[in-house]
Order: sequence, then C-alpha cells, then structure tokens
Amino acid sequence: THVGGLMAPVGEAPGHGAAVAGVLAGVAQVVAEHPLDTLKARMQTLARPDLRAHDGSLSVLRATVAREGGSALFRGIVPRLLTYGAVKGSLFNIYEALRRTPVGERSPALAGALAGLLNCPLSCAPEVVKSQCQVGSHDGVGSGVAFARATMRIVSLRGPRGLFAGLLPLCVRDCVGYCALFCVYEQRRALPHVPMPVLGGLAGCAFYVVALPADRVRTVLMTQSLAEPRFRTAMDAARAVLAQAGLLGFYRGLAPTLARTFMGQAVALTVYARASAVLQRRVPAV
Repeated sequence: THVGGLMAPVGEAPGHGAAVAGVLAGVAQVVAEHPLDTLKARMQTLARPDLRAHDGSLSVLRATVAREGGSALFRGIVPRLLTYGAVKGSLFNIYEALRRTPVGERSPALAGALAGLLNCPLSCAPEVVKSQCQVGSHDGVGSGVAFARATMRIVSLRGPRGLFAGLLPLCVRDCVGYCALFCVYEQRRALPHVPMPVLGGLAGCAFYVVALPADRVRTVLMTQSLAEPRFRTAMDAARAVLAQAGLLGFYRGLAPTLARTFMGQAVALTVYARASAVLQRRVPAV
C-alpha cells in the first residue's frame, strides 16, 4: 500500500524513526483539529453552566464566538503544539516496539491497547492543563505564558496530583480507543485502494465511537473547578453525567468529536506513514 508513493509498514520503523514520525504526526494533528477539540471540550464540561444551556455543537460554537471571540477556539493550542508531538511520538514508538513482539505481531489490537495504556502517564498532565485552558474564559489562555500560569495554578490549588486528575478514565479511553484505531489502520494492506487520509479518518472515528463515554468522564474531571472541585472519583463524575442527561449524556459532543478526529487522524496518520517511509529509506534498521 502506498501514500503518494510512500508507505512504511507498521512494525518496521528503523531505530527511533517511529518516535520522529510520531512527533511530526502529532504536530500536524494539533494544527488540523484544535478548534474542534476546544468545541468538544466545551460541550463535555460540567464547569460552564452558561454552555450547558446550549444543546447542539453549533449553538455552543455561536455562544463561544459571540461572548469570547473566535480566538477562544484556539485556547491551549501553543502548549499542545509543544507537548503533543512528544506524546504522539512516544505512543507510536511504544506501538512499533510492541508490534515487533510475537504477540503484537499477531494482534495489532492488543498492541494498540497496550500502547495507549502505557502512554497515559506521559499524556495526562498536558491533557489536564490543555483542558483547563480550553474551558477558561480569560483572554490569552492559548499562549505559552497562560499555559505556565495554568500549570502553577493547578499545582497550587490541587498539588502535583492535580496534574493527574482524570488519569483512570484517560487510561480507559486510550486503551479501548487505540485498540479500535489501530485495528482499522492496519486494514490498509487489505484495502489498498482506500486513500490513506480516508482510512486514517475512519480509524480516528473508530477510536471515539468506543471511547467517547470514557472521554466525557475524563473531561468532566479535568475541567472542574480547581478551587471547589465537585468530583473526587471517576464514578462521581459518571453519576453526575448520567443524572443530568442519561446515557446519551456520555455521547454529548459526538458530532464535533467525529469531525475533529476524522480531520486530525486523516492528517496525522498520513504524515506518520509518509515520514516513516522517508526515514526507513534513509536510516538503516537496528
């Protein structure tokens, strides 16, 4: 299978090539999807009663732009650009290493699930800070300075443990989500005529179809008030979502989530495939 003439087989990235390609994929993904990611976070949070009054994604979008301007959709993008590349690079590096094991070679689903799970301790703190920035209503929260302030505020009010709020639902989300994502992504050999961006987008959608309930709980925990947190555990947050909107509440924000992840993963997995192919040509395998 080729992407514009370039396609590296997963599990055969040379040396640290998977990490380098993953970093590039992560940066490209952030650029492609961040405004829709902010919209998703604002739909899922329970910390903004003014936004809960709006039912649909377009309604939340209009309210956000009317009150805070279009720049609100880019809150948290600078720190995410600085951190997400490393997170994505680590994820792909773990996945490629697992795929070279006998079990991972037979089961990309298991390799994806384990890669997602093992990467969560690295990805949790940036997710917490990004989520706090996205639902905030203060000017300039998309900047690196605001990111540093948000980090210090979290540590000041909640201690270092505050940077790991929502770790359990994050682990559940990434474990089941990357299991589904890599299952779809690895079908590219069986579907050589499906363009890589389309397959990447579908892989991203598969991630959130199975993982969105856990992601909703994660968002609630990560975006709650730092000074007066309402929820101590993931179960507390899940009960609140269920009480407020029933089972469908776990799928609030589905439309912007699928649009965002289709766009983001279409770009990310295409960039990853191209970069891996280039690195495989130039760097001898070890």
